[in-house]
Amino acid sequence: MSRKLIIVLWVFTVTFANAQFSLKPNPPRFDYLTNDLNNGNVTLYWTQPPHEPQIADPSGYIIYVPRDPVNPDADGWDPIDTVDQNTFQYTHVGANANGQRVYYRVASLGQFEPSQMTVKHSQVWLTASYDSCNAKIDLSWIGYEAWPLNASAPYRNIRYQLFMGHDLNWASYQQIGDYDGYANRHSVINVQENLDYFFYIKATRMDLAYESYSNLYLIHTKMARHPAYASVDSVVATNNGNRIYYTIDPNTEITDFKLWRWEQPDTAQSIFSAKIIEQFSNPSKNFSIDTNDTWAARTRKFFYKVDAYNGCRKAVRVSNLCNSIIPRLKPKGTNVHVQWDELIKDTHRNPDRTVNRIEYSVYRQSYTVNDDVAGPGNLERVASGLTQTEYDDDLSSFKGQNPLYRITFRYYIEALELSPANDTVVLSRSRELVTEILPGVTMPTALAPNDSRSEHNHSRNLFKPVINFEARFTLTVYDRWGGVVYHGNEGWDGRNSKGEFVKEGTYVYRLVISTANAGDIIQNGSVSVVYPR
Repeated sequence: MSRKLIIVLWVFTVTFANAQFSLKPNPPRFDYLTNDLNNGNVTLYWTQPPHEPQIADPSGYIIYVPRDPVNPDADGWDPIDTVDQNTFQYTHVGANANGQRVYYRVASLGQFEPSQMTVKHSQVWLTASYDSCNAKIDLSWIGYEAWPLNASAPYRNIRYQLFMGHDLNWASYQQIGDYDGYANRHSVINVQENLDYFFYIKATRMDLAYESYSNLYLIHTKMARHPAYASVDSVVATNNGNRIYYTIDPNTEITDFKLWRWEQPDTAQSIFSAKIIEQFSNPSKNFSIDTNDTWAARTRKFFYKVDAYNGCRKAVRVSNLCNSIIPRLKPKGTNVHVQWDELIKDTHRNPDRTVNRIEYSVYRQSYTVNDDVAGPGNLERVASGLTQTEYDDDLSSFKGQNPLYRITFRYYIEALELSPANDTVVLSRSRELVTEILPGVTMPTALAPNDSRSEHNHSRNLFKPVINFEARFTLTVYDRWGGVVYHGNEGWDGRNSKGEFVKEGTYVYRLVISTANAGDIIQNGSVSVVYPR
């Protein structure tokens, strides 16, 4: 009986002892993982579980990844590799952790079955968006998953250091942010367009000195390439408007341009008079016509510029200003005083033009009696290299020419902005302005109706003015009682209204030389009628 009891107790003791020993090992402690910024490979670090007498030690370790990388908890986990029990880190080659967020779990390898898997770990995941309208990059990130591992490791023990660079040499990047574990946003302002910006985050668990690198994130501040230059080259005024010529960099990717007209040379004053003359999309376009406010353009100078706009409707290139030139003519006798507006030298928008100079030329068209006043006539540049905005043109040399010149003269001004090398930078040409001068007049003192001879190329039997320019006149001749004996514009041959020769004696005349805009010449006098034998 005693012997049986001893055997039963021994079997029970052995069975109970064996029942307390587990062949399923404990899981390791998954410490952290980190990304290799050069190639996206991921390295995992873990610590073996503490030894317990009734639990088997790991015979190795199993590395797991989710079947669904986007939603790691949706469809289970698959092992990708196994290492021996003396290995406590693993590098997953080809993980592509720069291109996607990766997740891992680790389990201990047992004799018959593995341990439970650890909680999943994932690196800090960094993304960014480019706000081109405000020249800003907005960064956001998802923190390291599995830190803190428990409530005793609050987020303030986590440090996120943000780095930025412009190439793949991430070791040279500058730190631009330093945050605790609660933060997940950062904005970079005043970014340049069409430039590569690289970012990464170094995450540190301060209580254990673990370091983990996020993905390396690249964002290119893509915007349509700005025009390298845009300039208004010339303004040519006509009677029907202003012709504006401009040049825009043809290699630009911008497709939104506006030709503006101002009435003052600065923005503050011009904002109230600013007018869009034309909006266009082709940078190769180089010519526009402003026919707005034609009458105002005859007396007021206008300033023109071309702006290029990006997709945010922000002007990214502004040309120089170029203004129209308004001429003013003041005839006095055979002298014409010419005045005009100053050409702006836009050093505000183009500081490099400070060394340039402004010069003016005066052009005059004159017409003989054989020329059509509507045609080109005789065009001369009567003055050049002027630095003042006025000039006196003496027309006395046109007196008495054969054939006679008309009293009508046409002027225009050409203003040039010249570089130190005498290259034309800007040209502005005024519209043509017509004026008439007061011609010199000489009247004969006698008329011999029966004498057909000529004296100094003037007939003795015709009483008419000797005018040193071609001009219209009206002649009226009165007898001594105030009666009109002649009224016309061809000259008096000594006959009265009945066709009879008048008697010898003294007759009074009134001569009116008419001009359109220079006034009239009125001359009164007397003429003696004689009949030589």
